Formats: sequence, C-alpha cells, structure tokens
Amino acid sequence: MKPNFTGIWKLIRSESEFGFLAPPKWRLDTITHAEPQLRIRTGQKDANGDITVDRDLIVGGAPVTITIRGRERQIAAFWEGAVLVVETRSEVSGNARRMEDRRSMDADGAWLTIERVQEQPGGAVRQRLRLRRQM
Repeated sequence: MKPNFTGIWKLIRSESEFGFLAPPKWRLDTITHAEPQLRIRTGQKDANGDITVDRDLIVGGAPVTITIRGRERQIAAFWEGAVLVVETRSEVSGNARRMEDRRSMDADGAWLTIERVQEQPGGAVRQRLRLRRQM
C-alpha cells in the first residue's frame, strides 16, 4: 500500500545524516497529498539564509519547472512500490546536476525518511533525512 504523506514534518537533525554538507538550522515540510496531486512546501534556514520552496507535482505526470534561488529546476515525482521518488534536475555552471529523494514512511506514520542522493561534479553526496510528524 502506498502511503499518504499529508502532514507537517519537522526535520530531526540528531536522527539524520548529512554527509559532508552542513545541516540546516531547521527545516519544516508541509505536504498535501491527494493522489495524484502532491504539494510540498519546504521552509528551511541554512548557511544561505531562510527559504521557502513550493513544489506542485502530479505523481506520475510530466516534470514541472520551478526556480529556486535564481536557478531553474525540473522536478518529477513517481512511485517505486511504496517509495515516492522525487527527482530534481538542474544545471550549475554548465554542469548537469541530479538529486533524487526517495520518501518512505514508517509503519506507525510518525516518521518520514528521505534517502537523498545528489549527483554532482566531484561525486555523489548521500544524505538520510528523518522528519517527525507534527501534531
């Protein structure tokens, strides 16, 4: 069965792994999931400051283009079993970049895990983000 990710999810830094990248000071994802529509609003504070990013996607639909910090990105979402894959493609200084988020939910529905791979020049960066549902 495919999970419904609707909810407000707070990043728990102590439960997450960031690779060599600095963790954000805070992150909150607000998700509205009414299959096939998926809206992910991410608010985050990191070394680059505060940012809010909205992604309005159709699961299994065509990629959408959004602009984040002045750069266009193409984002698509699709299912692989019970895992929701959100793939982002962009270009930085003429180099292609790809980020894949594999979202899964624990059986109790209290935790969202994002297994992230960022492919970029110099090699892939792997992260594991754990977000807890807020009541």
